[in-house]
Amino acid sequence: MNVCNKILGLIAVGAIGILASGCGKGLPATAPVKGKITWNGKPVECGSITFYPEKGRPATGIIQPDGSYRLSTFKDGDGALLGKHKVTILATRISNQAVPKSFEEEVRGLGKFDPQQSAVKWLVPEHYSRPETTPLTAEVFKGRNEINFALP
Repeated sequence: MNVCNKILGLIAVGAIGILASGCGKGLPATAPVKGKITWNGKPVECGSITFYPEKGRPATGIIQPDGSYRLSTFKDGDGALLGKHKVTILATRISNQAVPKSFEEEVRGLGKFDPQQSAVKWLVPEHYSRPETTPLTAEVFKGRNEINFALP
């Protein structure tokens, strides 16, 4: 057995262990959570949202182009743990004039891209992106939850 096969075997065993630990009766209760995020009245078009419970595993969701999101904790779409949460929203866009628009353009310009010329544009203020600085909170209850965030 070569090194690559050993590594793949270890990864497979680890993945099975992680999946098995996510199954069973020992998981805490979750409830479905969805909502919309707006900034200055307009949908936030991309990014991620995370609900951090007081204790336990955080729930995350991808922000869709219409500002909507759906949370997952243990499996896709299962929602968030019940209770109070601190909420972060990470929404940025990377801008750079030198970013290739196609694969062909990238091949033609090999070596010309300079990541230091890139600029991060925050679609919502940066302080919403960290648990230590976000003012956002939410409470998740049994049943379906719709939690919207209209950021000023």
